[in-house]
Amino acid sequence: MSEIKRFIIFAPSYNEKSGGIVVLHKLCHLLNELGYQAYLYPHREQFVFDKSNFVKIMMLFIKFELKSLLNGFKVNRSFNTPVITDKKKIIADDDCIVFYSELVLGNPLNAKNVVRWLLHQPGFHTGQVMYNANELLFKFNSAIKDFNYPGSMTADQELKVIHYPLEHYNKDGANNERSGIAYCLRKGKNKPIVHDLKNSILIDELSHEEVAKVFKRVKTFISYDTYTAYSLFAVLCGCQSVVIPDAGVSEQEWYPNPQDRSGIAYGLEQIENADKTKYLVEAYVKSEEAKSTMNVESAVRELKKFFK
Repeated sequence: MSEIKRFIIFAPSYNEKSGGIVVLHKLCHLLNELGYQAYLYPHREQFVFDKSNFVKIMMLFIKFELKSLLNGFKVNRSFNTPVITDKKKIIADDDCIVFYSELVLGNPLNAKNVVRWLLHQPGFHTGQVMYNANELLFKFNSAIKDFNYPGSMTADQELKVIHYPLEHYNKDGANNERSGIAYCLRKGKNKPIVHDLKNSILIDELSHEEVAKVFKRVKTFISYDTYTAYSLFAVLCGCQSVVIPDAGVSEQEWYPNPQDRSGIAYGLEQIENADKTKYLVEAYVKSEEAKSTMNVESAVRELKKFFK
């Protein structure tokens, strides 16, 4: 193939409360900052129809299409993320790479060169994995289990891209005396509730600004979602941070890299141990964000070799 010049990031409309969406937009931004031509292509919801669910899925399809039309496609104005909607202008070229997340089924843009970015375990959200041969797969971090797809290759290196709204998550104005609990369900909404809901605040629908205000006055944050940046945000605001474990998943299996577990208790009984490492979190968060550009540069070198 010719020299890679352009990248397309297949991404949903910007949503500050979705870590996966944020990093897809941030990847586009960093590629542009590195001197490449990178664009966002609006990700439309995908649906799998069969005779048993046709009506239900059709109603969902109409709902999402109307929502998309009414809300438009949003971007983060502080990012360099131009949007393209005419795939014929770019996708047909041999010098273009398309990034899909693990959620995307197949190759909706009919791209010649596909990178699959595993931001979560493949199949976690939809129960379906529908990729293609000759793709290059990158894991986001150590939490993603080893995964291989027939005919494709999984890179040895991880592609970790971070964007933390530290203007909100800090100890400025935090209460000295704290009380109460904040909690989130998110991807852990099917887990049984193990804490007392009295004097508890659910943060799932709040903005970052609102969540930060809550974190600065409550004593403990409990996440039923095992993989969310809110667990780190709570620590940055001076909160105890607890993740409710997934059944059958050990602490080491949860995050094999001990640095990724700093300041976060994996289970209520681990709060005391987490307190011993919470001082590491701020420096860790800042260093991880600073590494994002280097991680993207390294990934580009890897994909150039793969698609050569």
